[in-house]
Amino acid sequence: MTAPAAPPRTNTLALVGFIAAFVVPIAGLVLGILARNQLKRPGNVETGSGLARWAMILGALGTAATLIFLLLWVSIFISVIGGHAR
Repeated sequence: MTAPAAPPRTNTLALVGFIAAFVVPIAGLVLGILARNQLKRPGNVETGSGLARWAMILGALGTAATLIFLLLWVSIFISVIGGHAR
């Protein structure tokens, strides 16, 4: 009797990148890119390209939102400080 074939493993970077995209978006973006590059290598049998793709998407959106928030916060801060200095 033959043993059933083990299911393919999920790429660790893809999984960690997906989780990191919610906590530290830039890390999710970078890890997602690295995971996609690993998954595209010839002979790779791991799964997780969807996780890597979503890590990149969520990481990019989270990073953009963070940058917009910081720019808005700095501009408001400068505006308030500039208004009190007069």
